[in-house]
Parts: sequence; structure tokens; C-alpha cells
Amino acid sequence: MKHSFIFALCAATALLPACRNHNSNSTPASQEIKMEEVAAAPVTAEDALASSESEAAQGPALPISQKIIKNAVLRFSTSDFESCKKRIADTVKKYGGYIASEKQENTSMQWRNEVSIKVPAAAFEQCVESLTSGASRIDEKSITASDVTEEYVDLDARMKARQAVEQRYVQILQQAKNVKEILEVEAQLKSIREEIESAKGRLQYMDHHVAYSNISLEYYQTFANSDPQSPGFLQRSWLSFKDGWNGLLSFALGIFSAWPVIVGIVFIFIFIKRGIRRWKSRKTPANVNQ
Repeated sequence: MKHSFIFALCAATALLPACRNHNSNSTPASQEIKMEEVAAAPVTAEDALASSESEAAQGPALPISQKIIKNAVLRFSTSDFESCKKRIADTVKKYGGYIASEKQENTSMQWRNEVSIKVPAAAFEQCVESLTSGASRIDEKSITASDVTEEYVDLDARMKARQAVEQRYVQILQQAKNVKEILEVEAQLKSIREEIESAKGRLQYMDHHVAYSNISLEYYQTFANSDPQSPGFLQRSWLSFKDGWNGLLSFALGIFSAWPVIVGIVFIFIFIKRGIRRWKSRKTPANVNQ
């Protein structure tokens, strides 16, 4: 009864415009809309997309904001690791950005930090310049910009076309007469809605990366003479002295860490030495008797 009522209501709504434009005797009062006739209409995403594209081509062209994703890769050395870390945090905060991830590694030879920074696109260039201004030596600085305007517009048009198809299937579902037709339409609706959600997710991803540019930053401080490009003879001499001292400390720490092996060698030496003495003491009386 419920489907019959909805079916009759939809039929009456469809006939109302025709009644206004034609005589009352030209349209039967009890016209029936069949599921097969409704399903015969184009309801695929491709048809709806082609229809929307043709309508857009006929209408006036609307201005489209350019979508550009900016990325930067920075790598430099510093003479003061802790102050550099604080300066980077202050710089990111100053330009309205945030640190998405951070990975720090400290060894006896070098301290290193890898940082992923998100900063508003409008302040991207200024932030990059500020981050590299206090570097001792810049090893790498690369900036890339990807224009995703065409992909964004195409994806947005396809999503809107699928939304139109979704509404079409909703109308068909309201006119379905039996369980089989309902299940078929719901299966199509599920597929269309999954495509719509996927397109929305991709659009949100591009919007975020357009609004916030990414900076991959790596900075380090070297404590040993593993940096042959250090300027100046005195500075390289000082690094060589620290390298020798660090090598001596590493050797001493290596000896301390190997104490079980040293103790084992000592016990083996004592055991062998006692064995040799016992062998000599047994052999000496025999020689005397001869």
C-alpha cells in the first residue's frame, strides 16, 4: 500500500506540468509510470557527466581559482643544534604553520633532526628563507610547485555528476514496486555513493595541500672530523683534535663493554699456565733420577 501511494503521488506530480500546457482531454487521468520506463532513461555516471559537461559548455565560463601544491626540501648543518631547534620552532609558529612530524637521532659523532612542516601557502617563500637564514652551510634546497587545477576541476565535475545520478536513483527507488527492484536500485546507489565519498576525500586532500605547503627539513651538527668541507685551518684542526679525543673515548668504552671477553681470556691464560707448571713438575724428577 505504501509503494502504491508513493507511486500514485509521483505519477500525479509528473502529469501536473502536462495538464497546465495541454487540454484536459489530451492526457488520461489514470496514467501509470512503469519501472521499466523510468529505468530506460540514462542513469549512468558517464551519461550524467556528459550531460553536465554539455550544459557547462553552453553556459558562461566561470572563473576558476588556480590550485597549486608547493613543496620544499631543505638540508643544512648548524653549529648549535639546540638553538637551531628553538629557532625553527619559533619560525614555524611565526608564519602560522605547525610541525607535522619530527625524528631526532643523536650519536657521539653527530646530532640530526628530520622535521616535516606544514605552513600556509601564502607564507611559504618567507618561511623557507627564514629557516635557511641561520644555517652554517646549506647542503640541499629544492622547491617544487604542482598545478592540480585541471585534475581538481575534472574531479569536482565528476562528483557533481554522480550526485545527480544519485538523486535519479533515489527517485527510481521511490517508484519501485517489489523487493527485487528495490535491491537492484540500492546496489546501484551504494556504488554511486562510494564513488562520491572517494571523490570528496580526494578533493579534501588537494584542498589541504593547496592551503598548507609542505617543507621537509633536515638539519644536523657534526662533532667529529667527518666534514672535510669545514672552512678554515683552525676550525678543521679543532675538529681533528675533537675527533682524536672522541676516538680515544670510543676505544675506552669498547674495552669496558668487552670485559666478559677479557675476563675469559685471563682465566684461560691462568689455566694454561698452571697446566704447564704441573707438566714441568712431573717431568723434573724423572730427569733427576736419570
